[in-house]
Amino acid sequence: MDMPIYFTYAIQLLLIFHVIKTGRERYWILILLFLPLLGGAAYVILELLPELMGGVGGQRALRGMQQLVDPGGDIRACQQAWEQSPNAENGRRLAQALILADKPAEALEVLQQARSGFFEDDPTLLLLEAQARFLREEWADSRKLLERLRSENPDFRSAEGHLLHARALQAEGKLDEAVESYQAVAGYFPGAEARYRLADALQQNGDSAAARDELDNLLRDAKLAPAHYRKSQKAWLAAARKSLADLP
Repeated sequence: MDMPIYFTYAIQLLLIFHVIKTGRERYWILILLFLPLLGGAAYVILELLPELMGGVGGQRALRGMQQLVDPGGDIRACQQAWEQSPNAENGRRLAQALILADKPAEALEVLQQARSGFFEDDPTLLLLEAQARFLREEWADSRKLLERLRSENPDFRSAEGHLLHARALQAEGKLDEAVESYQAVAGYFPGAEARYRLADALQQNGDSAAARDELDNLLRDAKLAPAHYRKSQKAWLAAARKSLADLP
């Protein structure tokens, strides 16, 4: 048996171990056993990549790996494309890369050019600008942009944008409105962050009992969730346990 076949089997065994450890559906084991190459590719595409890319945290993790290989390479590539063709799509890509690199001021410069003419109220560009202004602690401007996004694009849906709106309200000290916004987004936001932040807003608003209930429910639900959910939400669940322990 030659080396490439050994390597293929080793990869498949690692993927099967991942299925078992993270609590994925067990039919993946059969797929990986009987379709070594195609099954492995399907598992990576359908199970691993969506988890890695989901949300800003996943994008930051992916960018962190890219930085190890080529520091700043993603920004350079986006910058080159933007300089060659300063259109809305290239502006979106560059602004997103800059935001993920914690360079909101530079992102805003790009967005002010990209958001022109037909794209002035483009929902994706408005969301990116709101994110950049939030990073610069321009809470009110961030919130107003998100409200404009919703007004001009009523069919656009973004759990990330909805959560950012609640965070901006909380940062402004509009706690009653923030709690209401967190309650709305917590029902469909993927992951534990929205519920954790809801509990934080409740506590800040003086409702420790409701905050405790929310944290208790969050942690109880996590115990019933698949193992891969608990692994992907490990940081937020740890924060929830700490917050619960610190409550009066």
